[in-house]
Amino acid sequence: MNENTKRAIFLDFDGVLFDTVKEAYCVAMMALGKTSGIINTDMNSSHFREFYRLRFLVGPAWNYYYLLPLVDKRIDSPSLDIASDFRGLVRNSDPRVHNAFEEKFFNTRSALIETDTDNWFSLITPYAFLNDLQTLMKDHAEKFFLISTRDRSSVLRILRAHHIGFLEGSIFGKEEYELSNSKKDIVQRLIDCHQIKESLFIDDLEEHIMACGTIENLYSVQARWGYVAPEKKEDNSARVIQYVENFIQGKNVWH
Repeated sequence: MNENTKRAIFLDFDGVLFDTVKEAYCVAMMALGKTSGIINTDMNSSHFREFYRLRFLVGPAWNYYYLLPLVDKRIDSPSLDIASDFRGLVRNSDPRVHNAFEEKFFNTRSALIETDTDNWFSLITPYAFLNDLQTLMKDHAEKFFLISTRDRSSVLRILRAHHIGFLEGSIFGKEEYELSNSKKDIVQRLIDCHQIKESLFIDDLEEHIMACGTIENLYSVQARWGYVAPEKKEDNSARVIQYVENFIQGKNVWH
């Protein structure tokens, strides 16, 4: 790698920078009428633990509409093949149904942000990876882009609360993702627009990893501290930080 080559680092938000599973659980449960608020949602229950374990299956927020009822069934029948059932439901989903749920999900989140702000923030925790990454982000801000399926307004609110800055025009959320339902398309457009020669993509979702891994001169890395299948779960954040440092310095990423 040439140190002067124009390069970029594409980061995911949920499951890479922040652990937001408690927020997702609470908002989804409220949107389905299963709980009435944050303080009434049991984060110590076996139901939440099962939701956390299966969070890796979820892409866009509307997926929670199909996941939560399956979590209910899994509690009653531990041998149930949730992953297979879930993928079938998502594949054959009715857009009118899941779009209505997604609208309710985001409206519920917005209401919580405005009416129960402190408790909402308490549900969202930065990963150690973010703490280790911040110096590199400050020194090389022009190289970092954030690509999320979360709505941009809540992304910005969380980033501001934690004093994390991205350059103007470097944050892409649900609004951009829904244009093609593909992070690969967003990444490719940015590469073409900014004439980027080499890039590093960090995400926890295998679907995004595999899709972006086909882009020329892009290194794709899975954040295994995030929402991954239980058998793949590990804290590889220190190793990924080393990859980022190597990449910025123009060294071989994997050494």
